[in-house]
Amino acid sequence: MTSSSSPPIPSFYHIFFSSIDPLIALSAIYFNFFDPETSLGSMFPPSDPSFVITPLHTLILHQLGGAFFTIIFLQVVLLRYTKDVQIWKIFQTSILLMDFAMFFSIWMALKSQNRCQVGRIRWEEWGNIGITGFVTITRIAFLAEVGFKKSRNQAKKRA
Repeated sequence: MTSSSSPPIPSFYHIFFSSIDPLIALSAIYFNFFDPETSLGSMFPPSDPSFVITPLHTLILHQLGGAFFTIIFLQVVLLRYTKDVQIWKIFQTSILLMDFAMFFSIWMALKSQNRCQVGRIRWEEWGNIGITGFVTITRIAFLAEVGFKKSRNQAKKRA
């Protein structure tokens, strides 16, 4: 339920966060559970000595897949259940924290391989950075209410 002081959620954000972002996360679930080589290969070249899938890697990838599954459930169910902008903002802030953790893990993976220079980053890593960057920027824009129509109360406050 949208409160009278909250502007309605623009359809771009509604579609993106309740339909497109879950599909992106669904691909992460697939790779983490069913194609761990691709998941690890997105940050470590197959020639890297750490590119050996162990039971520990499997455990961590499955836990990460479970976290993505939880996020998808909330994106598809919670975000379609409520139009309350504050609930959406709380939820998007929580996922934004995960986005930042993903950037940190990408940086740490590249750093561990001495590949933080732009010219040493492979297309797989650029893909990770690009997708994560796009959804992060979209989340930040939503939280800043970019593209929101201002309510009459907000317009009066600024005048």
